[in-house]
Amino acid sequence: GLLSADSGSVCFMGEDWATMGVRRQTEQRGRTRRVFDQYGWITNLDMVENVCLGETHHTDRPLADIVAEAGRLARQFGLDELPGGRPTRLHPMLLRRLEWVRAFMGTPALMILERPLLGAPKADAARLFEAVCDAARRGVSTLWMTDEERVWECPALNLARRFRLEGESLRAA
Repeated sequence: GLLSADSGSVCFMGEDWATMGVRRQTEQRGRTRRVFDQYGWITNLDMVENVCLGETHHTDRPLADIVAEAGRLARQFGLDELPGGRPTRLHPMLLRRLEWVRAFMGTPALMILERPLLGAPKADAARLFEAVCDAARRGVSTLWMTDEERVWECPALNLARRFRLEGESLRAA
């Protein structure tokens, strides 16, 4: 859930979150994707179930279509296939790229990327940069939180607005 604002309002896609009904809030949560600072996997599900969970829960898409999309995204991020098995049995670098796959599934409106390059091979950064830029061209907003300077070295991200966390406030950098 979300904490209520101390003052003002929180809007998502132009709607005040506090006045949305539970069903509408659930629909909008389904349009939000995230890469966690630490891995956010459900350990008793295999990786195909983990990666596809959001889409199977928030949409009526056929499972075969969802799994096919996950496979295409896996190849886009340099994997031969969408691996099976439990998350505890997979290498952390593989898990990171699978988080990218999960984040780009479906039609997100907002992606929250919390240190998405943590544990990823440096050579894979270009794939993520390209995917974020492609998503931005489709109208997806991205909040990318990082302490890695290499993110700002990517020419494709020059149009991004930069902020620094200072205490409890975000300040334009």
